[in-house]
Amino acid sequence: MSHKPSKAYYVEGVHRFWIDEGYVVCRIECSDYYARQAQNFCGGCKEMDFLLYHPERRDLWLVEVKDYRFDARPKVGELVCALSRKVRDTMFLLRAASVAAPDEEPAEGISLRDFSIQASGAETLHLAFLLEMGMGGVWTDGGLLANVKNLLVGSMRFLDAELVCAPITYPRRIGPWRVTSAHGEVSKRVEIRRARKLAEIQEQRRRERLTAQEEGAWQEKSREDAGSHAAPAEERMPQWKRRLRQRMNGESANHEGRRRKRKRE
Repeated sequence: MSHKPSKAYYVEGVHRFWIDEGYVVCRIECSDYYARQAQNFCGGCKEMDFLLYHPERRDLWLVEVKDYRFDARPKVGELVCALSRKVRDTMFLLRAASVAAPDEEPAEGISLRDFSIQASGAETLHLAFLLEMGMGGVWTDGGLLANVKNLLVGSMRFLDAELVCAPITYPRRIGPWRVTSAHGEVSKRVEIRRARKLAEIQEQRRRERLTAQEEGAWQEKSREDAGSHAAPAEERMPQWKRRLRQRMNGESANHEGRRRKRKRE
């Protein structure tokens, strides 16, 4: 069996993944169908980082990469639950996209629709979780990873009883890929995510400017209307100021004094 890597690579985090020749690759996050439509279903969908399929071998791989050396790691139970949900949602997306996703031209790999249609003929399914756990506290890094693997196998044995759970840079061959350093390069899906975030920020700022302009125009119109129907200065003066002015002028500012003044007038 040939394990010749292709010349194309895919960046994930701080690593490059060189996929063996013969495998087609799909990166779900590059799909607009996933980002703009599937995310509206049941509170959103999760996805695996790499989907690999070999049409001749009918071999399907779902690969997830997590590096907690730089970010806070969740508790083991929470991590296993999150990874299990990614597998479940990805399996749902593969079926849904094969009949409902539009034709797309993703930044990386083939479209989700094309991949889903090809992968529908898969005869074997492999799950791979490439995890860097960071410091494990009382656990060693290897012991913590072994605990995670046992829990994953317990919950997903019906899909792949021999699933892969290993460090990202595991030295021995465990799947149809080879890992090297990315040397500061970022993946195209990160560029897409940044572009989407920038577009959202620009749209929010545009709306804020429009709202400020509308409020300014409304306030200006209100001032103009108030000026054209302005009441006499005496009427616009607060009552306590009018009473104070009456006392300073020697006038009685109580009700009885005002009643007598009206009679005299």
